[in-house]
Amino acid sequence: MRSFLRLAFIPALLVTHVVGAQKGPERGPLRVDGRVTDGENKLAGAEVIVYKGNDPVEKIIADKGGRFRVWLEMDASYGFEFCHKGFVSKRLAFDTHLPKAGKGQVFDPIPMGIEVSLLEKARFDGAPTDDLDFPFAFIRFNKKTLTFEPDVEYTMGMQRVNGALLLMAARSEKE
Repeated sequence: MRSFLRLAFIPALLVTHVVGAQKGPERGPLRVDGRVTDGENKLAGAEVIVYKGNDPVEKIIADKGGRFRVWLEMDASYGFEFCHKGFVSKRLAFDTHLPKAGKGQVFDPIPMGIEVSLLEKARFDGAPTDDLDFPFAFIRFNKKTLTFEPDVEYTMGMQRVNGALLLMAARSEKE
């Protein structure tokens, strides 16, 4: 079975620099470049709905390469919803809060990349998909690595849920 849930982060883009403060604590937005696929093919026309808190703030249509770009304000909580006709939607939670910088330093976020793989609804026939309404990943700033990165344990838990639902669907087809 192919990787049924893929969230790839482009390592070179994850680094967040700590630099000497020159203008004070002002922080620019974080650029997120992403791609939506079905695991093998790019999903042109996929919708990416961005929520700030619980309010939708932007709707982006992925280009023919499945790519999208969004700018996130710092010190806020965001949700992403990835949709495409015939596919199960996925959600992602993103917290852009940064720790308080030490004296004489400011955190300078570097653009990051994400790749989201959607699965066809037909693969889940016979299985309830309500559990997939929860975010499949939670991204936040890691004070140890000074990067924005996914909570690995949470993401692995959602991968197990996804796998269990696929197994349930496969078993219901045999009956």
